Amino acid sequence: MRKGLAAAGVVALIATGSAACGADTPTTPQGKVTNAFEKLSNQKSLTLELAFDGSAEQIYSAMKDEDDFTKDDAKVLSDLRLSLAVSSGKSFNLLKGTEKGSSGYFKLATDESRDKGLFEVKVVDEKVYLRVDIKGLENLSPSAANSSGVKEFNEFLDGADDLPSSLASVKAALKGEWISIDPKAFAEFAKSMSKDMGDGADSPLAGLPDTKALDAKSQKKAVAALRAAFAHNATFADLGKRDGADHVKVTVPARQFAKEFVNGLGSLTDQIHDFKLSDVDKVPNKSFSVDVAIKNGIVTGLTFDIAQLDTEATGKLPLTLSLDNNVAPIAAPEGAKLLNPQDLLGLAMSGFSSSEDSDSGSGSDSDSIFG
Repeated sequence: MRKGLAAAGVVALIATGSAACGADTPTTPQGKVTNAFEKLSNQKSLTLELAFDGSAEQIYSAMKDEDDFTKDDAKVLSDLRLSLAVSSGKSFNLLKGTEKGSSGYFKLATDESRDKGLFEVKVVDEKVYLRVDIKGLENLSPSAANSSGVKEFNEFLDGADDLPSSLASVKAALKGEWISIDPKAFAEFAKSMSKDMGDGADSPLAGLPDTKALDAKSQKKAVAALRAAFAHNATFADLGKRDGADHVKVTVPARQFAKEFVNGLGSLTDQIHDFKLSDVDKVPNKSFSVDVAIKNGIVTGLTFDIAQLDTEATGKLPLTLSLDNNVAPIAAPEGAKLLNPQDLLGLAMSGFSSSEDSDSGSGSDSDSIFG
């Protein structure tokens, strides 16, 4: 996890949206979109929420011809909410990388767990905090939740209080409480483990991509390529007013856009893991459209009908990204315990020790992870 990743994603979104910059007047569809994204770029905070804009019945109607797609799956999709909040000391158009004082909050939730998400991540004062509701995540798939493997795992979760005090942070994580982690420590630990186990194909970490952050010059080139490809290929159509917002349809020919974007990247494509130039030919040779909602001159929503991507879909399946420049204060959770990489090894050793004791009929009241 990289500090500033959330803000970087928002900047990329704004850069893409404002790529239509030109001499168009504010009253044209293109001008409305351009000005709305430029106004968004002047903000210092932003909340985004991604969710399907439809009921479980509508989602099932659109996806029922997909293999193994059930009404339970449709219910899960209709309830899911992904949200991201970012706050910075500078407006997004002035961000050039990692900025001190910035904070972020990601949450995966359902309608029932909206107040207390199933998975939460906070980045505050350069520290990372995590919270996971493991049983809540299991319930997203009713069939899996009733499997014997999950039941056995839940028995392990229910016994979290029996873990030794040396694994207090692991205990907190298993019980759905907040923990904190040091990303650098985990990165160094993974590097050390990879070295100890060898860098060959037999290493469990060998399959991980060797990703390297783009430097400032490369980032600028990538954004420029994205903007150019978008500006040269996008068309705009006014859809009128709905629910107090102006709506503009932005349409882009996918393969043509992808080819121009990749050509603009040039040698940067060498830094994309497992990417081949021939992959561009696999991009559908069709146009895709996005509905941009604009209220008070600023972007408030982007809706994409993902049925456009699926030849099996039998109806519309709109996915909406809502945007709001109001962000609730992002504070570090109180009482979060620090989880070190070695704690995970301790958990594995503790579980092994318990299993050995159980098999041998022996036990121990010792608080040591070694029994």
